Amino acid sequence: MRLRRNQVCPIHHSRSCCGREVILRIPTVKQLGIRRIEDPHHPRGYRELRSNGEMRKLLTRKIVSQNRKCALCGAEFTDYSDIVPDHINPRGMGGA
Repeated sequence: MRLRRNQVCPIHHSRSCCGREVILRIPTVKQLGIRRIEDPHHPRGYRELRSNGEMRKLLTRKIVSQNRKCALCGAEFTDYSDIVPDHINPRGMGGA
C-alpha cells in the first residue's frame, strides 16, 4: 500500500518518509493592514491596498455612518452578505 503525497505516515508521523519526496513549503505573502503605494496620478499622491480584514472594517464603518443605506443607489441593506464595495456595474468595460 502506498501513501499519498500529502498523507501523514502512521509509523513516522511525517509527510516525507517511506520513499516520498520532501514537500517544500513555499511561504505565502500575507497582506497585513493597509499598504500605501505612491501614485503621482492619484489626487492624494498614493493609493491604498487593504487586506480583507481592513476592508471589512471599512465597510462596517461606512454602513454605520450611512445609516444602512447604499451611497451609490440609496437602497437600504437588509443582509450583510449583500454588501460589496461597489455593486453598480461600471459602463466602461462592458457594463453599458
